[in-house]
Amino acid sequence: MTETISRSDRGKKNMRVTLMGAGTNLVLFFTKLAGGIFGHSDALVADAVHSLSDLLSDLGLILAMHFSSQPPDQEHPYGHERFETLAALGTGTLLALNGTGIGYEAVQRLVIGHYGMPAVWTLYIAAFAIFAKETLYQITIRVARKTRSAALRANAWDHRTDAISSVIVLIGIGGSLLGAPYLDSVVALIVALMVLRIGLVTAWEALQELADRGLDDAVLAQIREVILGCEGVRDLHLLKTRKVGHQALAEVHLQVTNPLLSVSEGHQIAERVRMSLLQAVDDLVDATIHIDSENDEEGGAVLPPRSVIDEKVESGLLARNLPLPQQMTLHYLKDGVVICLRYPFPPAASLESLQAQEKQIQEALQGKVSGLQRVDVAWQTSATEKE
Repeated sequence: MTETISRSDRGKKNMRVTLMGAGTNLVLFFTKLAGGIFGHSDALVADAVHSLSDLLSDLGLILAMHFSSQPPDQEHPYGHERFETLAALGTGTLLALNGTGIGYEAVQRLVIGHYGMPAVWTLYIAAFAIFAKETLYQITIRVARKTRSAALRANAWDHRTDAISSVIVLIGIGGSLLGAPYLDSVVALIVALMVLRIGLVTAWEALQELADRGLDDAVLAQIREVILGCEGVRDLHLLKTRKVGHQALAEVHLQVTNPLLSVSEGHQIAERVRMSLLQAVDDLVDATIHIDSENDEEGGAVLPPRSVIDEKVESGLLARNLPLPQQMTLHYLKDGVVICLRYPFPPAASLESLQAQEKQIQEALQGKVSGLQRVDVAWQTSATEKE
């Protein structure tokens, strides 16, 4: 299982590496822009716009991380992790828009045939950008894996994309210097398409998370395996999962092996399953467990509440001059209700007399309670004896 870190440490690590990226992108933006303008490189200008979009997304990510690191409160009981998802959506949208704009300008230059000849020293700027962004990628992806931040992971891959785009820029500038001036604009178009694709993918993933997309099949299979390995569980159904930022939540209905178990035993089974899931499944921070006596996916009969059954049992027994039970336990099953009645063991009672009275009790309640499946009568030797 992935190492667990505190909310505070996670926020600090994410913030530190994001500030580092923002500072680097600020330097790269001005360096590429100046180099592209004065060095006559359209590809370098396009790459500068890419760095600007990265800088703006970093600023948005910093704000999102500030809010998402806050603990849950009364208005946000699940925490503030969605701010990271919103930051990823904003980053993706901005990248897609910038990619579209850069691509349009590159196509215009190719159609018109207006090519510039970049200066030789622009190669050094592209090489510096490659080194800086690849270093940022390595640092950021390491922190993203440790803190399990989807927004930071997207930012890390954005750094890697920047490094790749700068490699293409380097090739384009070199090709232009070697006698193919159109390569600079071609490279600008390629970079634009890369930026557009990354933006669309990032935005789509964020939208899927905001729409409560479930966890992938491998994680669902792991959850099922953990649940079915717990004692007292027969089967599971209605498994639902979703992500909130880097955290995952799950809801599931469990069918227990004994449909007549007590409430306290059912609660213990649910707690064991919940703790097993939290220990075994990475990123899972909470699981809501519903205990079912039977598979209720298709629903069942609407059965009367205890107050109605109490009244029917009392009236049915008194009408035949039969004693009222000392304790009544109800078991609601899909096709009906099972009524378990407890009576004190009569002194010197014979087996035949107990069986006869049990039959009278069962006959007295037949047809009295809607959805009655059967009546079980038990005799206990002490009023304090428990199940």
